[in-house]
Amino acid sequence: MPKKVIYTVGHSNHSADDFLRLLQPHGVNCVVDVRSIPASKYNPQFNKPLLASFLQEKDIIYLHFGREFGARHTNTFLHDENGRVDFEKVRQTEAFRLGVARLEEGIEKGYIPALMCAEANPLDCHRFSMIANYLDEHGYDVRHILKNGQIVSQKDLEKEILKKFAKKLPQPNIFEPNITREDQLKAAYRLHNNQVGWKGELRMENGEWRMENGELRM
Repeated sequence: MPKKVIYTVGHSNHSADDFLRLLQPHGVNCVVDVRSIPASKYNPQFNKPLLASFLQEKDIIYLHFGREFGARHTNTFLHDENGRVDFEKVRQTEAFRLGVARLEEGIEKGYIPALMCAEANPLDCHRFSMIANYLDEHGYDVRHILKNGQIVSQKDLEKEILKKFAKKLPQPNIFEPNITREDQLKAAYRLHNNQVGWKGELRMENGEWRMENGELRM
C-alpha cells in the first residue's frame, strides 16, 4: 500500500497567486494552517479571512489547526526546563493526536493537504520537527514545498540537520560504543527544537496577539 502523502509549505512573502502556484502542481485541495495565530502583519494576504476566501474561490478548503498543530503554547506543562515549548510534549497532547486523526480522515476522503506556516524554509519552522517528524514516523510521505517550488523529503531534511549539528551529536566511543544513527537523529531533532521552539509570552493588544516585546506573532 502506498504511503499517504502530506505536503508542507511556507507562505513567506508570496503574493496569493504565487502561493497558489506552489500548490497547484501537486493537486493540493486543502490548506491546513498550522500557525498559532492565523495572521501576518507584513503579508496581510495570509490573514485568515482573506486567505480562506481566496482559497475558497479556487476550490481549496482552508482549515486552521492552531490548537492542534500550533507552535506557541502558554501551558507551562508543555515547556522544557528553560521555558521553551517542548515539541515531544506537544505531540503527546490530545489536541495534537486529534489533529492527526482529522488529517487521516481527510486523506481517506480524497483530500491532498498542505500544512502551511509562515517560514519559507521548513528548517526554520516547527512544521519540520514537531509535525512532519511525527507524521513521517507514522508512515506518511511528507513532502516539503520550497519557495522555488522544488520538493524536498523529510528524510533529506533529516540528513541536513545531522550535518548541521554533527559536532554536537553523540558519537560512538569506548564508553558508549553502541550509539546509532537513530540516537543521533533524535538528538538532532532536540537541538532543532531548541533552535526554533517558541519561548515567551503572548498578550492581547488592540485585538491582536503580541509577544512581550510588542512584535506581532503567529
